Formats: sequence, C-alpha cells, structure tokens
Amino acid sequence: MEETRQCVACRMDIRADATKCPHCRERQPGAEPMNRGGPGRVVGGVCTALARQLGLDVGLVRLAFVLALVVTGGTALGVYLLLWVLTPATAAGRAPVQRVMGWVGKVAGTPVEEPRWERRV
Repeated sequence: MEETRQCVACRMDIRADATKCPHCRERQPGAEPMNRGGPGRVVGGVCTALARQLGLDVGLVRLAFVLALVVTGGTALGVYLLLWVLTPATAAGRAPVQRVMGWVGKVAGTPVEEPRWERRV
C-alpha cells in the first residue's frame, strides 16, 4: 500500500512524496527541490523527477515521453538531455552543468560560490 498524506490546500489524499497536489496543483510545504535521485530511477531519472514534481504516476510520464519521441521524431530526446543537465542528482547536490561551471571557475581562478541550504525542522 502506498503511503499518503493530505494536501494542505484541498485536503485530498495525495502520495506522501508528491511535491504538488494532482487535484488542486498546490505546491506542498517542505517539498524538496526537483532532483533525479530516489527510487524508480531507470535511465537518467528525469521522468521520475518530473513525475514527483507534477504529482503524477511515473508510468504516465514515461509513456508521454515515448509518445513525444515518436511524434517529434526524436526532438524530445534533446529536451530530456537538457532536463538531465539542469537537474541535480540529489536534493542537496548540484546539477551537471553547475559542476562543470564550478570546475571551469576553479581552472580560470574565478571564485565559485557554493549553494547554501537551509533545513527547516
């Protein structure tokens, strides 16, 4: 049985890991930022991250991606790769493009500011 909780806005039951309510589309408090990590990751984790962010079933997101691949003739693969580059692998991690830019900054001698995370208890 899947763990659920109530939406803070509409009080409907939603998945415990949902960041947005699928009924009223309200973002849930304490939701972690979009990331590719966690259970259900198959290839790059982008569909899993999108499913969590949108509060949808990951199977539907994967099906939509496959249909988009067919309809766009493969252009959707570019969107998938772009999302992979811009989305961190973990909630506290850095996206691949941020890691590359940090490396370039270190090589060039430019100071790189690390992201600061606050954890609310």
